[in-house]
Amino acid sequence: MLKWKYVFLSLSVLEFAIGFSHARPVVLVDLGLPLGAILFILFLISQLLEKESALYDEQNRTAVPVRPPSTQPTRPISRPTDNTNPAFSAAHLR
Repeated sequence: MLKWKYVFLSLSVLEFAIGFSHARPVVLVDLGLPLGAILFILFLISQLLEKESALYDEQNRTAVPVRPPSTQPTRPISRPTDNTNPAFSAAHLR
């Protein structure tokens, strides 16, 4: 991320210089200011993301590690099979 940040900054400065030069016969001069602004915005976004990602990495390093799930087999849930209970009909036992 460090390399791209400075590439965006240097290209935005170059594009601003081209845009402010006012050399009219060249079509790319007209694109100098908008491209410079776009590249400068990309530079600012990369600055913001660099600080946020460093903060996120620091928070993950200091976080309490999560215990792995238990390796003990779980007990299956027992279903009532009492046919003498009048609350259970044949449909409940299927």
